[in-house]
Amino acid sequence: MKLSIIIVNFNVRAFLEQCLRSVQEAMEGLDAEVIVVDNQSTDGSVEMLRQRFPAVRVIPNRTNVGFSRANNQAIRESKGEYVLLLNPDTVVGEDVFRKVVSFLDTNPQVGGLGVKMIDGTGRFLPESKRGLPTPSVAFFKIMGLSRIFPHSKLFGRYHLGHLPEDEPAPIEILSGACMFLRRSVLDKVGLLDESFFMYGEDIDLSYRITLGGHGNWYLPDARIIHYKGESTKKSSVNYVFVFYNAMVIFARKHFTRRGPQFFSFIIRGAIYLSAAAAIVARFFRGILFPLLDAALLSLALWLVHLLGHGPAIPVWEGVLAVCFTLACLAVSGAYDMPVKPLRAAIGMAVVILISGVAALLTGIPAAPLVPGFMAAALLILLLRYVPGWLRVPRGAIAAPGKASVLAIGSADEARTAIALLWQTHFGLKKTLVREAAAISSDEGIAAIRDLARREGVDEVVFCARDLRMEDVIKAMEQLRQVRGVVFKIAQPGSSFIIGPGTTESLQDLLLLRDHTVRSSASVRRRKLLDIGLSLMFLCLLPLTIWFVEDKAGFVRNLLGIITGRFTWVGYSGPGHDRRIPALRPGVLNPVVADGYRSSPVTVKRMDLEYAKDYHVWKDMARVLSNFRRLGTLPMG
Repeated sequence: MKLSIIIVNFNVRAFLEQCLRSVQEAMEGLDAEVIVVDNQSTDGSVEMLRQRFPAVRVIPNRTNVGFSRANNQAIRESKGEYVLLLNPDTVVGEDVFRKVVSFLDTNPQVGGLGVKMIDGTGRFLPESKRGLPTPSVAFFKIMGLSRIFPHSKLFGRYHLGHLPEDEPAPIEILSGACMFLRRSVLDKVGLLDESFFMYGEDIDLSYRITLGGHGNWYLPDARIIHYKGESTKKSSVNYVFVFYNAMVIFARKHFTRRGPQFFSFIIRGAIYLSAAAAIVARFFRGILFPLLDAALLSLALWLVHLLGHGPAIPVWEGVLAVCFTLACLAVSGAYDMPVKPLRAAIGMAVVILISGVAALLTGIPAAPLVPGFMAAALLILLLRYVPGWLRVPRGAIAAPGKASVLAIGSADEARTAIALLWQTHFGLKKTLVREAAAISSDEGIAAIRDLARREGVDEVVFCARDLRMEDVIKAMEQLRQVRGVVFKIAQPGSSFIIGPGTTESLQDLLLLRDHTVRSSASVRRRKLLDIGLSLMFLCLLPLTIWFVEDKAGFVRNLLGIITGRFTWVGYSGPGHDRRIPALRPGVLNPVVADGYRSSPVTVKRMDLEYAKDYHVWKDMARVLSNFRRLGTLPMG
């Protein structure tokens, strides 16, 4: 057997299905096998594999054993002369396997090979070719020099920025997202090091391949899409710790033996410092708008005084005014994503109204505050209309929906894809359709690019049934020049459509955008209800506790809700439908609170309705009308 394709999956069912469809096309005419190791997914991945890909060998693990160990399981059972370790959040071109196998057959000294990867926006991924993270290379990356001088042979070695992205070249480190390996070399240098749970194992194996006297190569003629982060969820703080811990393991294993303990301390210190900086950066990105709003409000109040429109405001009054304004903006949804300027306008209008009424009732002159609030309102609204200054991602300002969509494929497939997008987008602004032949040539892609710019296209949807993935990849690379356009791939029959960070499916619950239980507004209202009622009940505890059946449980639930462990109203079953958003365990649930008899059908229907059309006033009514049950142990 020539090639064994190994995929480790964890809860990315839709991406895995798309990946396997592209893999099947690329395997045509090649003696190859596919092995999928599932690390205890809970999204129905194993069932999907057995139903739709019976030829794929599945190894279902009962626990999540990590990336390295799972790959090693499959490598030991594989039979191919070459082994491909492939992430499930990838799409391969039809010609990738043939090109790689041909290159490896004619270059027996090559032990490992990487391909050109682009992300879901068509952007080249620099980790397609990487250098060995020696102490100096790691230092330049940690200090940001590799970002400032990406093409420098000295400072940019982490991603080998001095090497052209479209020319084959020997490299030092392969990416674990798509890693071709020669079995004879694996037999010589060993498999993946299982002390790496996730991340770092590709660096370690690549380094051992070079130490074993074999080369690693970069082959840009073979191209894939890698929806970077879908299989690893890199947005979490946990990712930062896991990734940098892997770097510590690698440094300890390969570099610290060459120097004293002080050298080891410097490496670990630099890595942990970088991890801490990443966490701090994530935190400040989260509070960017509140910080800027506070600064603008302080500036406005100071300018009003400076221009002679009001007396100086004491520091403590200014601090209270800023905190009060930020609270009103938060309650109005000014910090929800996507950002809507109207929410900020409503929040500032409430601030001005309340400050004016308070001034009338207390007799305190409003001149020092109201003009300042009005000036601040203008500045805060202006801030939200210039997201480019802050590098806010597209989609963080404008609300989703009402997009202009260009579908490329046959009329039937395009119509089906657009119909799905009409539902998931709650309507579209404009729809355009072009035949599959439109991206079969450079001229056709150029015409599509001009059309997208002229018509203000927001999304380009490629119909997989009618298109070759190598043509889709080529088109994405060239169309990414159209500012702000998003690329998506619709599977045959449009059973689901995948884009960067999104999966839209007919099997998913169609939620009402303004009332879904996990919308920004609903999350905020639920949190205010939980905290507000809990604090009120806690203040009135000497009175309220006598109306509850389980008094100790009532106190426990109050503390649990205040600390974020529970919520007053949650789903009705101990486990919920995977199509609906997860919630914290609820003290009450719609079935019991509304007086229904519990049955599987009723629980499923009520949970779906609760997730689809959430109203905070209904939750408040449930809590007040079921007060005696508020000591019940939360379910879940």
